[in-house]
Amino acid sequence: MTLPVLIMTRPALASQRFVDAIKPEVLAKLALITSPLLKIMPTDAVVDLTRYRGVIFTSANGVDHAGNGDGFPAYCVGARTAEAARQRGWNASVLGQNADELIENLIKAPPPAPLLHIGGVHQRGDIAARLTAAGVQTDVVAVYDQQLLPLSMAAQTALAAGIPCIVPLFSPRTATQFVADCANLHKAVVIALSDAVAKPLAQSDIGKLVVADCPNAASMHIALETAVDWATLP
Repeated sequence: MTLPVLIMTRPALASQRFVDAIKPEVLAKLALITSPLLKIMPTDAVVDLTRYRGVIFTSANGVDHAGNGDGFPAYCVGARTAEAARQRGWNASVLGQNADELIENLIKAPPPAPLLHIGGVHQRGDIAARLTAAGVQTDVVAVYDQQLLPLSMAAQTALAAGIPCIVPLFSPRTATQFVADCANLHKAVVIALSDAVAKPLAQSDIGKLVVADCPNAASMHIALETAVDWATLP
């Protein structure tokens, strides 16, 4: 029996972290193809904190390109981002699991401002603009770019062959790129991180589309286990 194929589309390191957290008994039922749809590249923007009282991180990529924190306050989306920030010396706290929750919590209990959102060229949630409009002055600096990549030939071949393929997708941009790259999706089970990620997939011929219960890795792993059960049914 041909094993279902897990096609990982995150940048290589993020894909490996996700795979490393899959239960061994689940991973044993899968063949793995890593085909990043994004490449993270530094922009060489300078992070000058002179006039700021705190920073916002919405991903570990921002942390990776921001330098050391030296105890500076950092307000983060998600526990993994906060942990990455702490390892770089930031005084990090989790203020939500997504941009909306972070904004709500910062408005509810405003910290000393101004703040600086350290993120990527392509950002979702309009965090700086929404916080500023609510009275929490926030600027933004893009320290990395998320350059789109085509789906690899190995991934294209697996999808075209009609092998059951499971594809976790983590952003609307990569979801759009994935659909544009693939002509045959009827045997694919796509796991979307959120409704926003699922939206570009709505008009495609994907075999099954699953939206994670919460926009985090734990929920994506739970959805993956269900997808593996579907893909291995006779």
